[in-house]
Amino acid sequence: MLSHGPATSYDLKQRVGYTIGNFWAFAHSQLYDEPARLAEDGLVTASVEEGGRRKRTYSITPKGREALAKWLASPTPEQTEVRDLGLLKLFFASFGDEGDLVALAKARHASHKARADGYLEQHEQIINHADRWQVKSLELGIRFERVVEEFWADFIAELEAEGQK
Repeated sequence: MLSHGPATSYDLKQRVGYTIGNFWAFAHSQLYDEPARLAEDGLVTASVEEGGRRKRTYSITPKGREALAKWLASPTPEQTEVRDLGLLKLFFASFGDEGDLVALAKARHASHKARADGYLEQHEQIINHADRWQVKSLELGIRFERVVEEFWADFIAELEAEGQK
């Protein structure tokens, strides 16, 4: 995130919150602890504000840019992780109540629809000034959420059809 410009830990938290935080979970403590570690490794520098709250502003160094480039060039063979509580509950649904399953399906459908709609709004806000790859990341998020939204809609229809028999 510092490759986009200098930032305090609070600034990083804000940047992550409306960008990569949509698909990559960060502990807030990590956003406060990690910059100091990166500074120790020479990948970023820290400047401390004189007076006031003495905020630390971090900036990426040439060594940090080299490390970023190396990381970007490295292979990414890992399987995509999906940590979806609704999917986990669906897996174990045979041990619960069917009414709970219907409620779960409706809630998950609404949740994924809302997230996709939010991503579409965000897309409209950034399309003219974000870089191409940030826009593509958001487009994948929209597609993902729409596919999952469609799954839950189909599942709701399936459950409703079974209830009418």
